[in-house]
Amino acid sequence: MKLFAKRLAFAQMFGGAVVSQGLLSVINLLIGLILIRRVAQDQYGYYVLIVAAAPLLAQLQNQLCSPLLVRHITHSGDEERKNFVGGLFREQRYLIAIIAAVGLIGSCLVWIGDALPARTAVILIAGVLAALATLYREFVRMMMVSYRLPYNVLRADVVYAAVLIGGIWLATLTTSPAALSAMSLTIACVVGGLLLSRALWRHDPWNMEAPRGAFSQSMVLGAWSAAGAVIHWLFTQGYSYIVAARLDVSAVAAIAATRLLLSPLGVFSLGIASIMFATSTQWLKYHGSRGLLRRLLVFTLAMACAAIAYVAVMWWMRDWIFLHVLKRDYAQRDLLLIMWSLVFFATVIRDQVIFFLIAQGHFKRLAGLTFFCAMLGLCVTFIALRHFGAAGGLLGLLAGEVAHVIGVLIMAVRDVRSSDPRPNDLQVPVGDQ
Repeated sequence: MKLFAKRLAFAQMFGGAVVSQGLLSVINLLIGLILIRRVAQDQYGYYVLIVAAAPLLAQLQNQLCSPLLVRHITHSGDEERKNFVGGLFREQRYLIAIIAAVGLIGSCLVWIGDALPARTAVILIAGVLAALATLYREFVRMMMVSYRLPYNVLRADVVYAAVLIGGIWLATLTTSPAALSAMSLTIACVVGGLLLSRALWRHDPWNMEAPRGAFSQSMVLGAWSAAGAVIHWLFTQGYSYIVAARLDVSAVAAIAATRLLLSPLGVFSLGIASIMFATSTQWLKYHGSRGLLRRLLVFTLAMACAAIAYVAVMWWMRDWIFLHVLKRDYAQRDLLLIMWSLVFFATVIRDQVIFFLIAQGHFKRLAGLTFFCAMLGLCVTFIALRHFGAAGGLLGLLAGEVAHVIGVLIMAVRDVRSSDPRPNDLQVPVGDQ
């Protein structure tokens, strides 16, 4: 009974994370459908550029803080943990204030100097506010995930979803849907972040007078992880800006619309990945590197099978979806859908196997590999756009993702071969299966 109860708790933890990410997938799908059907393509393209940029700061912040945060939550005593969490909360507010000052002053100078049309400058300011709010919500969300409390995250995500979808629908009734959609994202992130913060305080109140230095300590451990996250963003999101610069914003909208159909795969994969750092760290501790790799490959196989099934359904229904659901058709539609299917398949695999290196703290090696793959992807994108149009942007993304998967697997196999080939599975606590 004890074994069953612990396995059930483990399954519930993963189930909560998957349900939460599934909700976010539905949100993204609904928002995409609302904007594609109800606003001009250039306005949807601007919104895509905003929501592609906002996660960059959030990823950088989370990758800097997450490694040391998980270590304190998992191993530290009560007082040390509360001091560290309290210090992070206080110093994160300083970080947001600095970014707000730089971003808003820069945006206002661009507006005053007529470097952009007034309407575009307003969208830029709204995008800065959305990025700041995203920083706040993702920070508290990272805290809750590190405490392995996915159902608390899910409750806040439901409110976030309702506010965001309602706000974006109202924004489509106006003459500035892109800017007001960004403001809706800002409001939804603030509301969701406040709910998460209250839930975390009830679960484990932090020390509001904690000593300084939590963020600087995190930077020492998480610097290479953060560098890898930023570099990875370059070729997973940076292609949108290359497409906008070399083609136009409408081409960004076409790529984003076809991506929307497959985005549930990415969000589902992120749902698993959101709790895999803490979980893979436990697996490495009790099962060794060989046991860790074996378990990650099992998850990867399951995710790959789910991806194949989902892509098959989307391909079969593609005509009906584009013509009757999206009510738009695009040049190179089928080619874009094929390219996105291959990209997401590689992404699903990479999202799981990468935790073999993360759990062992190989952030420097991972950052180097990610930099190589990012440069490869961006170079291919830059060249392919000239010959293949919008689909060329995805060709570079695919090249980078495939190279990344191959590199991670090679490193993982080499590490396993150099480690003890006989992990002591007899000492595994049943609660960490």
